[in-house]
Amino acid sequence: MKRRVVGHLTLASLLASPALAYAQEAAQTLGTVSVTATGYETLIDETPSSVTVIEASEIRNREARTLGDLLRGQPGVATAVDGSVGSDPIIRGLKRDQVLVLVDGVRINAMQPPARGSLASYVNVDLIERIEIVRGPGSVLYGAGAMGGVINIITRGGDFTDEPETRGFSRLGVTSVDEGIRGAVGVTVSNDRNVLDLSTAYLNTDDYKNGDGDRLRDSGTEQNAYHLRYRGKLAPGHELQFRAQRDERKDVWYLASRNFNENDPSGLPAGAPPLGLNTHYTPRQTRDLFELLYEGELSGAWAPRVEASVYRHELSRGNYDWNAELGRDYRTSDTDFTTDGLRVQTELVPADDQILLVGAEAWRLRASPVSFIGTEANGFRPENAAPSPLVENGRIESAGVFVQHETYLDWATVNLGARYDEVRGSADAAANVPEPLDKTDRNLSWSAGLTWHLDEAFNPYFSLSEGYRSASLLERYLTYPYSDGFTWQSNPQLDPERNRTFEVGARGQIGATSYTVSAYESRIRDYIGGQVIAQGLKETINLDEARIHGIEALVEHAFTDAITGYASGTWIRGENRDSRFDEPLTQMPPPEASVGLSHSVPQGWQWDARIRAVASQSRTADTFTENSERNTSGFATADLAVGYRFGPSAGFRSNEITFSVTNIANKTYREHVNEMTEARLDPANGVQDIWAPGRSFGLTWNAEF
Repeated sequence: MKRRVVGHLTLASLLASPALAYAQEAAQTLGTVSVTATGYETLIDETPSSVTVIEASEIRNREARTLGDLLRGQPGVATAVDGSVGSDPIIRGLKRDQVLVLVDGVRINAMQPPARGSLASYVNVDLIERIEIVRGPGSVLYGAGAMGGVINIITRGGDFTDEPETRGFSRLGVTSVDEGIRGAVGVTVSNDRNVLDLSTAYLNTDDYKNGDGDRLRDSGTEQNAYHLRYRGKLAPGHELQFRAQRDERKDVWYLASRNFNENDPSGLPAGAPPLGLNTHYTPRQTRDLFELLYEGELSGAWAPRVEASVYRHELSRGNYDWNAELGRDYRTSDTDFTTDGLRVQTELVPADDQILLVGAEAWRLRASPVSFIGTEANGFRPENAAPSPLVENGRIESAGVFVQHETYLDWATVNLGARYDEVRGSADAAANVPEPLDKTDRNLSWSAGLTWHLDEAFNPYFSLSEGYRSASLLERYLTYPYSDGFTWQSNPQLDPERNRTFEVGARGQIGATSYTVSAYESRIRDYIGGQVIAQGLKETINLDEARIHGIEALVEHAFTDAITGYASGTWIRGENRDSRFDEPLTQMPPPEASVGLSHSVPQGWQWDARIRAVASQSRTADTFTENSERNTSGFATADLAVGYRFGPSAGFRSNEITFSVTNIANKTYREHVNEMTEARLDPANGVQDIWAPGRSFGLTWNAEF
């Protein structure tokens, strides 16, 4: 029962911030642990897949506004940007719904509205304890959407204690580039049978300056978050947990949609935008999660351990369009995307060297977006317009069963898994969408992997896996102006994407140096994308095949007990193998590398310096996008953080003050996956390019009490 012992020693410590010191000690003794990679606590060194864990210490010392800021620079990971919070994760060239994002193990992709940046804006960074990134198909465990990888965001919380205890944390910070302020506070009350966590966070940023000193108009945002979690021991080995979360964003502007309209709408079809500067935005969005979770160790053969979760995840948001000349909205739509889900899994130990995981999962997404369209006839006032139902009772329903088996041999770890899902899309009606509207996908996912325990210096692994993604509700039923500046023609009969990936990699420890390297090729059948068919219009289609291959590497070297150097790199290529196009795959991130040096001690001065270099990207999909995908220049940025960590004093268990400088050289640059097109750029009329933030000075105080 090797793995079960590891799990019991590490899980609670890795998820609980008041026990962070113990978690770090456990990680050093046992190696880094991932829950996401196999569905239970597993040492990454014995996992036949590419896994990265961003620990609490790195999260605390980064001046990050969004999840994307934390992910940027990680091996195999890039971001798609769109202004204030638009920094969706990209794993190995796959993005949006092709990458599954979890919050405390609960999927959020099912709620994705038609706007870039949605996934990255759902969780306040200051309430994140840990991020686990699994690259490559993960559909065996997580079903639809996990064909490119899985990102699990684990929020802060406490653990049981032998004696009654109250602990907490706080964070305060300011940044110069966006005149931002942030704050977070959390309290944990615990004893040997109960744990209650309460936390809240606030973020408010103004429009940020780029390297040229110009402010990116409407890039500011405001965020509030409120989290509650209760854990109770029903009996030895049995725990019940309740979780409630609300994350609220205000003033989220999708700047890639911005355009200056010079066409008189007179005589054009209803829905044509007014003259002047128009932008798609969200005045307010809320994410609410309610989850009830049971974990129990049962008696009997094979020592079963059961986890069962039932949840509701709801996103309420407005999709509005603003005209600067009128000074008001000319199109409005308020929608609730509601996902109800259930997941049950049982972990079994048939023998001391085996773990068998079996489970079932089902979820249903519902939405009925209604739009109010201002036209020339009603003075572009949506309040005077009749409601225009976009989708009536739109639904995506998914149900699946899975099995995974791991065998721990003296010389290797072998992992085999399979899953069957049925995903059904349906709607009572959808505006401007051809019937039939119903379609059911039947999907088989599988994985086979081996980690060879050859030597401490060289432990290779191999995996062959296939994952899938069924088309989203929006791709099936919503023909509407999206945040990339295009109206997308939906298609309810899209086939599911299927990604078959072969990966070979190795991990090892040579003296004070540790490394991870991997190479992969992904063959994606029926790749779903938006082909430009006319100015401002995209058609959602399946490509026959797309191929992506790449190499990733991470090296760390301990110069002393306190000083660590690290370097990472990503090289990636994507090809559109559909005979109609035969060109580079659209929106592929360029190769990049990062190098850094950090100094960390329990008490005293801390510092971290890093450089990120990104190559130019000229491999664009000119036919598929009708020359709307732009070339991107290469760039390099440098960041520095210096702080002092105090010991226990003044009622605090620990606290530290950190001064940081990001983009030290004040570079003007932009990420490649940036959907502002050359044709729409018009700085004289307010359509700016989405340049990244320039130099910023930050001051942060973190404390545990």
